[in-house]
Amino acid sequence: MKILLAVDGSEYTKRMLAYLAAHDELLGPGHEYTALTVVTPVPPHAARHLDRGTIEDYYRDEANKALNPVTTFAAQNGWQLKPRSLCGHAPEEIAAAAAEGKFDLIVMGTH
Repeated sequence: MKILLAVDGSEYTKRMLAYLAAHDELLGPGHEYTALTVVTPVPPHAARHLDRGTIEDYYRDEANKALNPVTTFAAQNGWQLKPRSLCGHAPEEIAAAAAEGKFDLIVMGTH
């Protein structure tokens, strides 16, 4: 099964991962996981004062804050995981990525 894990590095993401690990009978390591985080874009009025490299570094750093712990957690649990990041409005980007990737399931924490 192809599973999309929508992650943001929050306590809710940690709880979601802990739940999946504790309920190995539901999903477990036999599936293909993609961890997706969506970084909020730098507002245009601020972005025009920054060079492209600085903005790209910011997006990469923010994505890594959310994805690195998930990648480590997945490896510890034997999950096949592909990290992915996008920039934009999270609900729209998650829905588009899920449709484009033809995922069977989307899992995320809740606030």
